[in-house]
Formats: sequence, C-alpha cells, structure tokens
Amino acid sequence: MLLIVFSAVAVLVDHMFIDEKRTDLRSTLFSQSLLYEACISNGQQQNERLFARCYQLQREVLHNNVVLFDASKALLWESKTGLHENDALNSLVASVITSPRQLVSYDSQINFLSILNNGGIVILSVAEQDFSQQITLERSLLSMFLLFFVVILSASLFILLVRGFKPLKEMAHDLEVIAAGKGDQLHGNYATEFDNMKRSLNNLLNAEKHQRERYRNTLADLAHSLKTPLAVLQGAANENLQPDAYIRLTQEQVRRMDQIIQHQLNRAVKSIGDGTKTSAVTVTPIVERILLVLSKVYRDKDVHTILNLGDKIELIADERDLMEVLGNMLENAFKYCRSEVAVSMYDDKENVYISIEDDGSGVSENMRYTILERGERADTSATPGQGIGLSVAVDILSSYNCRLEVEDSFSLGGAKFCITFPKH
Repeated sequence: MLLIVFSAVAVLVDHMFIDEKRTDLRSTLFSQSLLYEACISNGQQQNERLFARCYQLQREVLHNNVVLFDASKALLWESKTGLHENDALNSLVASVITSPRQLVSYDSQINFLSILNNGGIVILSVAEQDFSQQITLERSLLSMFLLFFVVILSASLFILLVRGFKPLKEMAHDLEVIAAGKGDQLHGNYATEFDNMKRSLNNLLNAEKHQRERYRNTLADLAHSLKTPLAVLQGAANENLQPDAYIRLTQEQVRRMDQIIQHQLNRAVKSIGDGTKTSAVTVTPIVERILLVLSKVYRDKDVHTILNLGDKIELIADERDLMEVLGNMLENAFKYCRSEVAVSMYDDKENVYISIEDDGSGVSENMRYTILERGERADTSATPGQGIGLSVAVDILSSYNCRLEVEDSFSLGGAKFCITFPKH
C-alpha cells in the first residue's frame, strides 16, 4: 500500500513539477521577448548589429536561438542561418495569431512564440534536451526523497507493528502455558489496549473451567447416587427372597437408577441456579420410599425412625431433586446415627420446614459450614465416604433458593439438618 500510495504521489508531484518548470520557462522567454521588442522600436527594424547585441544579452540569461519576423511575417533576423526555412517553424508562425505566447515542441526544440506591440513576431527556441536534463535531475532528487521517506516510514511501521504485536505474542505464549495445564488465568501485564481482550479470555477460561467442574461433579454425583440402589441390590442377593419379590425389587432399583442417570444428565447441561420448578409434589411419600430403601441398606444397624410428617404438605419442585436431596441427607443420618433417626416436617404460609435428626456424635460448630463443601467430611475415620452427598444437596437446594442449616439435636443428641423450602 505504501508503494502504491507513494507511486501515485510521485506521479502527481512530477506532473505538477513539470507544469511549474514550463510555466517558469514561458515567463523567462516572455521577459526575453520584451528585450527584442525594445531592439526594433523607433523604426530601427533593419539594424542587425543591434539584434546581435540583444541576442548576446539574452544568451547571458538563457542559451537559445531567436528568429524575428516583422508584422508582414517577413524575416528580420535569425541567430542561426537557415532557422526560418524550417517547415515546422513556418507552420508555427502561421498559427501564432491563434496561440500567442505558448510553448510548442518541434524538432527537439521548445519554442516560444510571441507577438510584439508593433506586430512583429519573435520566436525563442530552447533545446528540449536541456529542459529534459533539468526534469531528470529534479525527478532523481524527488525519487530519492520519496524512497528515503518510504524506507523511514516502513521501518517505523515495522517497529510499531513489532511492538504492537508483542503483547499478543506474550498472550499467545501464556495461553499455551494454560493449555499445557500449568496455569488457569492470564496474569501478564499486557498493553492497556488488550485489557478488554484479557478480561474476556479470562471470563471464557473461567466459564470453561466451571463447565469442566460441573461435568466432573456430575459424574461424582452420579456415582454417589447409584451407591444406594446398588447396595440394595447387593443386599437383596444375600437375602432369601422369593423370585417374584426379588424381581420386583430389582425392577424397582433399576428404574430408580435409570431415573438417577437421566436426572444427573439433565443437571449436567443446566446452569447453576435455574432450578426446575414444575408441578406440586407431596413430600411424605418420597420420604417413606427413601426410608424403605435405607432400612434395607442399613439392616444391620436396625435403625429406628421417628416420623412427624404432614400428609398434605406439598412442594413445587422436581421430584427427582427432592429424592436426591432427601436421599443424601437421610443416608448421612443413617450412616452416622447410633440407632435412631427422626424426620419432621411442617409448614406455614411462606415456607416448608424439613428437619432430619440423628443420635450420633453430632457436628462440631466449627465444621458446620465446612461439611457443606464438596469433598469435606466431619469424620474421616468412622465410616467410608467421599464427602459428596451434602454438597450435592446444597447445590440443588440453592437452585430453589432454599436454606440449609446445621444444628444440634436437643431431642436425640446428635446432628440436626434443617431445610427451609419457600412455597413460592
């Protein structure tokens, strides 16, 4: 683009320069023609000595040839014998009336024709080669200047581009470091112009990181949710059940596992906080189904359950979400209790309150918030586990704007988990 632009500029400047040089030449020759007008004034039209003297004075300014005609176009004097016999010159004399004081090129000469006040005609000729040499010299100087300017400008642009793209190269290197797993964010101090790009890329990296974590958590949640139905099937294999009862139990748990898988797949593609609220669901049957399954899984502990449930209490939520939340919390109660678990539920105009208590060792006050985080457990030695259940429950409850609190159970002496579920 620089070459194209400066080539166009060079052509334009060249034309302007040539026009200016021709204008200067015409002005100079016109001034010289006035000298000859003075020479032939006062009736001294045939004084060749005077013409020669004027010619000598004129040559000190510009080297050229001269031809003088009178008003009748008869030759008065010429600086070089035979000039007036040139056919092209004669045609110029014939046309001088229509185009006076013009520069006309012919026979390698640039000619200026002017009509004097007494009607005479003067023709001043300059070698076109001399004029072309001046143009060539000026063109060389112009070309050198433009070339120098292009080189300087190109070098400056190159330096600017190198410096301008340096932050992009640094950013690309940092992205390669992130791709290699050695970082997770862009922390470089790039140019101010790239702050918005850096912020956008970091937002993209955060979103992608959260997406990966959600998929990974979903797989962990899926594995955690499948443990209970698998434990039921494993326990049923050790019981002496009738074939029909075993088939019904197996079908029920397989159906439950299919629901769990579908539910976790749906949660994997949903954004956090968009809890699916459908039709009203009665909570009591869900609690009873979960307790029936857990009684089979923990049959060796012979857990006694105390229920205080309202038959008509309903929640506007996804049944699978309730199964996941209550199942994880009740399973923790069965896992950490000694022999008793209590489930209570009541409501008012605004909320539904669900509490799950056990007679275990409880949760210390400094651990009540920690155990709600993924992978955290209050007791890592008593029973096996991964610390996933409560974090799954918290994740689901947050999508319904629910509140989960951990307290001490005054009736049973262990832990008490209280869920506040808005009705609307």
